[in-house]
Amino acid sequence: MSKLVLTSCLQKCSSLNTVKKSHAKNFVCGLQNDNNILNQIAIFYVQFNKLDTARLVFEYISNPCSYLWNILIREYATQGKFSQSLALYAKMMQNGFKPDKFAFPFALKSCAGLSNLQIGKLVHQHLVCCGCDSDVFVNAALVNMYAKCGNVEDARAVFDKMSVRDLVSWTSMISGYAQNGYNSETLSFFYLMRDLGVKPNRVSVLSALLACGNLGASRKGEWFHSYVIHTGFESDVLVATAVMDMYAKCGSLDLAHKLFDQTEGKDVVCWSAMIASYGFHGQGRTAIDLFDNMVKAGVGPNDITFTCILSACSHSGLLEEGKRYFEAMKGFGIVPKLNNYSCMVDLLGRAGQVSEAEKLIENMPMEPDASLWGSLLGACRIYGYHVLLSNIYAAKSRWKEVEKVRLMMGRRGATKEQGFSLIEFNNVVYKFGVGDRSHSESEKIYSALQELSAPMKQLGYIPMTDFVLHDIEEEAKEEALSYHSERLAIAFGLIKTAPGTTIRITKNLRICGDCHNAIKLISKIENRLIVVRDMHRFHHFKDGVCSCGDYW
Repeated sequence: MSKLVLTSCLQKCSSLNTVKKSHAKNFVCGLQNDNNILNQIAIFYVQFNKLDTARLVFEYISNPCSYLWNILIREYATQGKFSQSLALYAKMMQNGFKPDKFAFPFALKSCAGLSNLQIGKLVHQHLVCCGCDSDVFVNAALVNMYAKCGNVEDARAVFDKMSVRDLVSWTSMISGYAQNGYNSETLSFFYLMRDLGVKPNRVSVLSALLACGNLGASRKGEWFHSYVIHTGFESDVLVATAVMDMYAKCGSLDLAHKLFDQTEGKDVVCWSAMIASYGFHGQGRTAIDLFDNMVKAGVGPNDITFTCILSACSHSGLLEEGKRYFEAMKGFGIVPKLNNYSCMVDLLGRAGQVSEAEKLIENMPMEPDASLWGSLLGACRIYGYHVLLSNIYAAKSRWKEVEKVRLMMGRRGATKEQGFSLIEFNNVVYKFGVGDRSHSESEKIYSALQELSAPMKQLGYIPMTDFVLHDIEEEAKEEALSYHSERLAIAFGLIKTAPGTTIRITKNLRICGDCHNAIKLISKIENRLIVVRDMHRFHHFKDGVCSCGDYW
C-alpha cells in the first residue's frame, strides 16, 4: 500500500477500529517514521478519546504539527490532567512552537486547576507576545485563572481592559470574588451584569447566594431567592441547596429546613448541607436524625457528609456518637480524610480526651497539617499558631513573651486577622470593627452601650479582662471590651429596629468569652432574640441564655 493510498484511508476513518487498522498498515508499509501520517493517526486517537495512545504516537513523531500540540494540551486540561497539560505546553515552547488562541485557554485552565499563579503569569506573558491578548476567550480564561489563584486584583485588571465581555468572563469575575471572600463585590458585579443585559447563569447565581450567606444578608438573600424562582433555577437541585444554605447561614434554620423538605431529588450535597446547618446551629441531635434519614432514603454519604456529622457532634459535645460515626465510615467504604480526622481531634479535645486525640494524630495514615493541630490546640483552649500563642501569653500578662511572638510574626510575614462584625438593615450591610467610630451614628451607638452598662452589672456582669490582649490598665480593659465589634453591631441594631425585633449579626472571628456573657445579658435586658454567627457556629441568645449552652 502506497503512502497516497494510506493517507486517503486515514481521511475516511470513521471509527476507532479503522484508525487502529490504518496504524497497523502504516508499519506494514514501512511508513512508521512518516511525520505527516503519524500526525494524522495521533490526531484521530485524540478525537476517539484515546489520549494515552495518542501520546505514545506523538513521542515517535520527530516534528509534530502545531495542531497536534494544541489539541493534546487541550485534551489533558479538559480531562483534568493539568500537570500533563502544562508539561506539554512547556515542551512545546522549548521546541520552538507557538501556542495559538485555542491552546492558551486550556493552558490557563490548567494553571487555575493547580492554583499555580507563577506559571499562569508566564502563560500571560507568552500570549501577549503571541498577539492573543485581544481574544475574548483567552481573556476570559485569564480572568478565571487569576481569580481561581486568589489574585482578584489582576483578574479585575484583565476584565476592565476587555473590549468585549462574554458571559464566561462575567461569571469568572463574580465567582472569583465569591471564592475569595469579596462578598459585597460579588453582589455588585451580579447586579451590574444583569443591568447591562447579560443573563446570569447557574454559576453566577450560586456565587451570589454564597455571598449573601457569608454576609448574613437575609434581605438580599430573599431577593435572590425570588430571582431564582422567577428565572426557573429553582428546579436545579444545586441552586435549591444553595438557597437553603443561604437561609441557614442567615440564621433562618426553620425556613432552610422547609425548603429542604420541598426540594425534589435531594442528592448527597443537599443532605450534607442540611446536616451541616443543624450542626452549625448547635443542634447535633437533629443532625444525627437527618443523617440516619438520609441513609434510609438510599442516599449514600461521602467523606464531606461525615465531616458535617462529626462537626455537628463536636459542636454539641456528643462524644460517643461522634466516635460511632467515625468508625461507621469504614462500613460505607470511605477512607477518612484530613478533614474527618480534624473533626475527631476537635471532638476529643473539647471532651478533654487530649491523650486519645494525640494518639489518633500519631496513627493517622497521612501527615497532619496546621489546621489539624489547630483543632487540637484550639479545642483544648491551649491554642496554636503564632496569633493564638500570642493571645495565651497576653491572657497571662506575660507581655515580654507577647512582644517576642509578635516580632516573630512580623519577621515571618504573619498577621493577626482584624475582627469585624456585620449587620444588615434596610437591605444595606454595615460593617463594624473594634472601637469603630466611623459610622455616622457612632454617638448614639456608644451611648446605647453605656446605657446598658448599669443594668448589666445589676444582673451580675463582671468584665472578663483576660480577653483584652494588651498591656493596659484594668479600667481601660473594661472599656475596650465594651466596644468589641459585635457589641457595636448589636447596639446599632437596638437603635435602628423596633423593640422585639430579632437582631442578627455575623462575626468573622470566634466570639470572645466576655462578649458571649455580655450578649446573654443584653438579650434579657432588651427582651430580644440576638443571633450571632461567628467563624465556628451560631449562637442564639434569648432571655439571658445561649443556645450553645456555653459549649463552643
